Amino acid sequence: MFPRALFRLSSLIWLTSAAFTTSAWCGPTLDVTDQKGRSIEIELISATAQSVTFRRAGKEYTLPISQFDTASQERISKEASTLPAAPLKINADVVIGKRRRKDDSYYMVKQDVSCTVKLTNAAPTGQTPTLTGRIIFFGQNQRQSEIYTVLSTQTFTTQIDAGETFLKEMEEFTTTYDSDNKGYGNVGGFQYFGYLLVLQDANGEIVFDQTTSGSIRQTLNNKPSLTKAILGYPQNQKITSKLEPATSS
Repeated sequence: MFPRALFRLSSLIWLTSAAFTTSAWCGPTLDVTDQKGRSIEIELISATAQSVTFRRAGKEYTLPISQFDTASQERISKEASTLPAAPLKINADVVIGKRRRKDDSYYMVKQDVSCTVKLTNAAPTGQTPTLTGRIIFFGQNQRQSEIYTVLSTQTFTTQIDAGETFLKEMEEFTTTYDSDNKGYGNVGGFQYFGYLLVLQDANGEIVFDQTTSGSIRQTLNNKPSLTKAILGYPQNQKITSKLEPATSS
């Protein structure tokens, strides 16, 4: 039977914290004490200088670390420093804008492409590491549909607090293509096809990637090592539908 003090602290947790769905990862179990001398057993998940996140009775809670006594704060901080980094919980929303305008002839079109990247740290606590984001924009040849190119590669850096959002307006770029797409006189050109968004940590490891193109997604699922290779493709690099460098004809 649990002592009455534990129930009182449990009530405090329910009143001051939001509960989250439990995860499979298990952290160390600690006996800690609050500033009023009440003890409770917690399963530590993570901690910062301001807060501690822990699991109890199948639920996750976040409390100010100052609610615990000095010895407990020191124990929590020491144990937290040995924990593996929590997996990132990033939600990405990429909005693509496309505007067509006539070029020098009735069948040639200039396509202006704009992009807004919105990243949200969906974790209940903690800041992301410093992330380098790269977004690669692909175009499809309108004469040879199996040939693609890198229209633009753009980079940004961010670090996002828990529950916060990073918003980035990428640089607009223009591509030109044959809108008629018929007959021997078709000169081709590249129409915007899709993007690949990649986030890397300070060690260059890929921690997140996203695309709305089903064919790009399938290709990368079949050959994950391609992602890093694509990051090194220069602008105007011609590639196949398998996202590998095209052989010059």
